[in-house]
Amino acid sequence: MAAMKSNSRKIQAEATRNKIYQASIKLVEQKGYCSIKIEDICKKAGVSIGSFYNYYKSKNDILIEIYKRADIYFENTVKPNVTEKSAVENMVDYFIYYAKYNEITGVETLKQLFAPGNKMYTTKGRKMQAVLNEIIIKGQESGEIKEDVAPEEITEFLFIAARGVCYDWCAHDGSYDLQEFTKKYMKLLIEIYAVK
Repeated sequence: MAAMKSNSRKIQAEATRNKIYQASIKLVEQKGYCSIKIEDICKKAGVSIGSFYNYYKSKNDILIEIYKRADIYFENTVKPNVTEKSAVENMVDYFIYYAKYNEITGVETLKQLFAPGNKMYTTKGRKMQAVLNEIIIKGQESGEIKEDVAPEEITEFLFIAARGVCYDWCAHDGSYDLQEFTKKYMKLLIEIYAVK
């Protein structure tokens, strides 16, 4: 019985945390990150300010949560779906997923994430990059991807370009199809590493 109560509390806590997160993202998209206050988030989520601080130390923690959720998305959703094609096609598909995730996150939220002071981009060992790295390693092992450049270096190079595309999309206020443009742009870059 105690285990059921404990499990029920965990489910409730996760639901509350998610409610706060979803409310935050909606408000950022509607009003911009700088314009919203914790009180606004709590009102939108229907929780107390104390509840907010049970899950997040500050408004900035919401942005960090986006990265955590992105890593889970790439590990659980992307990784199983980028294995059936050629290495180049799998890499292109990977970046289509990347664009899709950024579109779902929203242009106003991304504008906050693509700030120069954001050090999450330089964090090593993230699952998001590890998934791409695995695709590249498999491509090198199968002879489809050149082996004269380390997989980690290819991953870093491609991510710099993909972030640049997302930054441009933000600069244009999301006025074009990010997935389609990312597919076209990244395919051209990925071809540099393909064995002809």
